[in-house]
Amino acid sequence: MNFETAYSKLEEIVKKLEGQNVSLEESIALFNSGIELSKECLKFLNESKGKIQLLTDELNNLCEEFKPE
Repeated sequence: MNFETAYSKLEEIVKKLEGQNVSLEESIALFNSGIELSKECLKFLNESKGKIQLLTDELNNLCEEFKPE
């Protein structure tokens, strides 16, 4: 599952939980699923943050190499 899919499913769960016709048992199951999807989204975001940081560091190193003295 990719970030967009996980986030979309999480949004669907939020809409269902905001509805008035959800039983307690269903609410708990949806909440549990939402927690798992939140963890997945956070994992994707952290991985992306790491990749961006590596690219930024690489770019900064390249800029340092070409900096006039």
